[in-house]
Amino acid sequence: MKTLPTQKRALAKRAALIQAGRESFARRGYEQSTAKVIAEDAAVATGTFYQNFENKDELLRVIAQLKRDEIFHAVPGLETKQSRLNPLEHSTEVLFRKVLEIVYHYHESEAELHQVLEQRRFIDPLLDEILLKSEAVLEEKVLAYVKAHNKENPEAVAYNLFAMAEGLVHRHVFGQPLSSKEDTLDLGAKMLACYFECEHR
Repeated sequence: MKTLPTQKRALAKRAALIQAGRESFARRGYEQSTAKVIAEDAAVATGTFYQNFENKDELLRVIAQLKRDEIFHAVPGLETKQSRLNPLEHSTEVLFRKVLEIVYHYHESEAELHQVLEQRRFIDPLLDEILLKSEAVLEEKVLAYVKAHNKENPEAVAYNLFAMAEGLVHRHVFGQPLSSKEDTLDLGAKMLACYFECEHR
């Protein structure tokens, strides 16, 4: 990966290339998003593109990393290793509603870009690693809650709950939704919370 520039003007050009890349991958798809067209969209020379990125695959990885950072900062309680969720302060349904909102926003905000990332992850192992770490941020939140409830085999429980949440969101964002976004998130949160609450009834 190329070294980050230090001058303000060079950083501004790099930021413009990243933004142009996000928009181009979403609008044109992977194949049509060449270094040349991305540079033109960013109003910089093609040579400037290659000063910042080896190729468009590296740019796509940087974009994925930025999306991962956005998710990390959106999730409360994970800023330090000492952070833990207090089950007395967070109802199960509220927790899962928040997780679903974050997952939904991640997919919905740049749906076309997300599809490009999902397609390329099977070809690019480095990109796949970045996306796996993005998913792990939310899985860690769910895992912390499962552990707080002293569930057996918490890793497997958290994995399955998160898979259910992501599957629900994928179906609604990329498929044919049968209900509104809000209704889907509300019902999804109730269903996920039922794993913890229904067994106590």
